[in-house]
Amino acid sequence: KIIGQTPTKLFSLGYDFQTAHTLESAPLVPNGASGENEINSVQGARIALNYPVFSKNYFLLNLGFNYAETNYSFSEPTTVASNPLSRALENNGLRTLGFTATAFKPLNIKRFLILQFGANLNGDYSFSDMQSLKYTRYSGAAIYGIKANDRKMWGLGVTRTYLGGSLNYLPVYYMMYTAPDKNWGLEILLPARFHYRRNLNSKNILLAGWEIEGNTYRISNDDNDYNLPFNDIELRRSELRFRISWEHAITPQIWFSAQAGYRYNWSFNLDRGDFFRPFGDDRPFLAENNLGNPAYFNFSINWVSP
Repeated sequence: KIIGQTPTKLFSLGYDFQTAHTLESAPLVPNGASGENEINSVQGARIALNYPVFSKNYFLLNLGFNYAETNYSFSEPTTVASNPLSRALENNGLRTLGFTATAFKPLNIKRFLILQFGANLNGDYSFSDMQSLKYTRYSGAAIYGIKANDRKMWGLGVTRTYLGGSLNYLPVYYMMYTAPDKNWGLEILLPARFHYRRNLNSKNILLAGWEIEGNTYRISNDDNDYNLPFNDIELRRSELRFRISWEHAITPQIWFSAQAGYRYNWSFNLDRGDFFRPFGDDRPFLAENNLGNPAYFNFSINWVSP
């Protein structure tokens, strides 16, 4: 930790909401269904747990769990003649169940390593019709860092990630910084997020910046609901969220968080299967879709580290 940083959230219960926008779905096969749908709203619950199961001066291990759902409300109901993606989103929505393990290893008084491993099950499944674990997608990161003083720590590393929607390998830059007057700072993990922090007082923090959210989601055709000659459809979903956040201490360990911003669609395309697709890859997608860019809001109650 550094002086003034945003409190570490051990448990979070939240709700995410997006305003109206459009979805233009491309056909998945020649002469297949396409179309434009008006989405009234997108909403869903979010739960995250991140707890230190081992904490000593020489080693820290956090284990985490996260769940997120994304439910789509269309202005007009889809039919059997509608595009398969639109039908899947309206009927099932999207789900994520995830597990993370994060290790912090000091090498000496100033230098450290951060290692992270993640496993996520993403798709249009429900708890009554679970997705096979063979569709679990794995991510990870390794960062070598330096803690210059009690107000600054930074590091460089590499990550295996799905934040762009597809599997990719990227460099990572990490920095936590608080100014000498302790009134402002930066919280950065590029390319995933960038935040300017304003410490108003001990109970109120404002953040302004952006964060990328993304993953690959299996769209199930197990029962041949969509009359397609394949069953390995994956939605490459990635979005850039520009936002302002307010963090408020209700009690020393219970904090309320509110976000408001603009959700910009980076990718909402379909591929077949899971494979490495670096930035600049010109291989065609199975279907290239256009998703509108709405305002969004997020609220959560959080139990934070003392």
